[in-house]
Amino acid sequence: MPISKTLITAAVGATASAAVLALGAPASAAPTPAVPAAVVDAGQPATESDENPPVLRSAAGSTAIGAFTYSAGGLTIKVPAGCFLTHAVSGKGLKINSQRAGVDCVGPMALAAKFCNTRIEFHYADTNNKTYRIDKGPLNGSCKTGTVPMLSKGAKTVKAGKTCAQLWINGQRKAVQCHYITK
Repeated sequence: MPISKTLITAAVGATASAAVLALGAPASAAPTPAVPAAVVDAGQPATESDENPPVLRSAAGSTAIGAFTYSAGGLTIKVPAGCFLTHAVSGKGLKINSQRAGVDCVGPMALAAKFCNTRIEFHYADTNNKTYRIDKGPLNGSCKTGTVPMLSKGAKTVKAGKTCAQLWINGQRKAVQCHYITK
């Protein structure tokens, strides 16, 4: 069965980005910064055999979180641009060994951004883009400046398709970062 070595990064919108990953792709296929509507081919397809089994691979990506305003505890909170949802996955084939996601802000935004009532969720969808599983992290009711606590999940076998980290603030989805998984 072929294993794709292609790692594709494309911006899917202002608050979402995606990296295509064959978890059987070579570790030397380093992630490429997001490029709107562009495709980057990291190599030719390889084949899987008993002599050449898939090896552990990983992918990581970040998507910018645009500026927004929300209400919490009777206060209006403004979050400026400069924060990112980062999502990392490791595994091989259709087996995810681990994944994690969190939010960090850079520069002065690390002091200016305040996040209250946050949750990170992992959504799994098949190749028809139908969500078949959601792993919700805990609701973080307290407010944090410049960060959202990281969510980590352990091993699981998934269908070909994608796994996405979603950032929810005050019950509204604010950012999505996905990795596409192939056999």
